[in-house]
This record gives sequence, C-alpha cells and structure tokens, in this order.
Amino acid sequence: MISIVVLTLKKHRMKMKNKQLEAIDGTLLEYLSNEIFIEILSYLNGIDVVFAFSCLINRFQSLLSNYCEFFYFKSISKAKFDLIFRQYDTQRWKSLEISNDDHTYGQIDNFFQKYFLIKNFFQLRSFSMLKIKVGSGYTFFNQLEFLTNLNSLTIESICGSVMSKFNLPKLRRFVLSSCRNMKWIKVIL
Repeated sequence: MISIVVLTLKKHRMKMKNKQLEAIDGTLLEYLSNEIFIEILSYLNGIDVVFAFSCLINRFQSLLSNYCEFFYFKSISKAKFDLIFRQYDTQRWKSLEISNDDHTYGQIDNFFQKYFLIKNFFQLRSFSMLKIKVGSGYTFFNQLEFLTNLNSLTIESICGSVMSKFNLPKLRRFVLSSCRNMKWIKVIL
C-alpha cells in the first residue's frame, strides 16, 4: 500500500513544474486523493491517526471523523482518552479496545461510568476489555447482547459469578483469559 502512495507521489511530482515544487509548503500528503488517504487510514489505529493528523488541514479533519473506525486505547493518557471520545462519533467505530494496564489504570471504570454499549457502540464488530479488575462487578454483561454486529469479543482477567448469560448470534471469536475456575463458563455459553 505504501509503495502505491510513493508511486502516486512520484508521478504527481513529475507532472508539476519545478517552480510549483519549490512553492509547496510542507509535504505532498495533502495532494493525495481522498480514496488513497482513506485506504492508508484503514491500516492504522484511530488514536495514532487522530493525533498525527488532527491539526492539519480541514479536509484531513473531516476524513478523520468519518473514516477512523479502529480505536485501541492501550497505554494512552486519560486526557487523550477523553479528548477522542468528545471529538469523534463513537457510533461509526467498528473496533474498540479498552485496558486497565499500568499506563491506563481505571480506564475501564471510567469508560463504563460515561458510556453505554447499547447507545454509543451498537455497531461494534470487535470489542476488547483487557486487564479487568477481578470483582469489579461490571454491568456491561447485561449490555453485550445488544451488540448484535459483534463478531469478536475479548475479555481478559475476569472470572466467576460476575458473568451472566448473553446471546451474540454473529460472534465468531470469543477470548476469555486469566480464569482458573472454568466451571462457571457453562452459564454463558
């Protein structure tokens, strides 16, 4: 994909006159067609894209808000986490990963205090919750069945009686980790 972009830029440069090239301020990235730029965005994490391109021209900002679909919030500050949720339409997102790792401790609690899966994330295809605190008693399990487009679900570090039964007809991948007592899993499947 990157080689296509480089070839496109080289062809564009060859077409431009030397005087025009000297007058260009910055890079030729803004001369890429929307289709090529969107294709590049599809390979990147939405968070990285937002902070790399958000302060550039208005055209990029519009493309970012409409085409960033994959957001992985591992090792991101609370301020950046909140900024992205304020500025971007979560109903367009296809994949979401939240985590309570060392750099984002409390992120999952913060997420479920502010957002409801049913209202803001019904279109998700992939949802991951990593390093959940055992015994937190999250109520998101009641909301999972409303994620009817979900085909991948990852829940890390949770176990026991807090899980309730849920029905996800399109689910093809379910990863549940860090549980020593597996007797309770019959309840949810």
